[in-house]
Amino acid sequence: MEATETDIRSRHPISESVRSRRSIRLFRDDPIPGDVVRELVRAAPWAPSPHNSQPWRFTALFGRADKERLADAMGERLTRDLRDDHLGEDEVARQTARSRLRITSAPVAILCSLVGDGLGSYPDRRRNELEWQMAVQSVGAVLQTLFLLAAARGLGTCWMAAPMYCPGEVRSALALAPELVPQALVLPGYPAHPGKVRPRRFLDEVLELR
Repeated sequence: MEATETDIRSRHPISESVRSRRSIRLFRDDPIPGDVVRELVRAAPWAPSPHNSQPWRFTALFGRADKERLADAMGERLTRDLRDDHLGEDEVARQTARSRLRITSAPVAILCSLVGDGLGSYPDRRRNELEWQMAVQSVGAVLQTLFLLAAARGLGTCWMAAPMYCPGEVRSALALAPELVPQALVLPGYPAHPGKVRPRRFLDEVLELR
């Protein structure tokens, strides 16, 4: 007899964890201890990566000054990009203020960067670029693992891809080593709201059985 989705979810708690995860953009003021962040980042790298290179590096910002400096640097770049998109000044200000508030109001901001350590090196550009692409893909794996681990502790998370759009500004604002390439910002915290339930595509739209 074929197992139903309910049967599968009851036998595998991870399935329920995946389905119940939500993106949270507003947090309570409760602080997150450094030990909790250490625990999350210690466990998340069990996610897969090319050649087990584990090319991710994390920078956790607890202090308001660091978060404000990062938010200001990213906001300046966002303002320029939105103006280049010919958005009105009111909309530019709204989007920039929203981004800044998300970063500065989170209890901690965790930057995920990539390094090339452990990646394959080839004489041709095509394969070297594919190595880096695999590393970038592994960011999604390690972040999803981090999100689920955080959810298991009652924490919500918000994934901001903005650092990819302004790696130089992020690196400068945080005085990062030049080999670190910023990829994503994770904002964890205790949720101030349950988060929206957004629909997923039907199975037939994303799966072809042959």
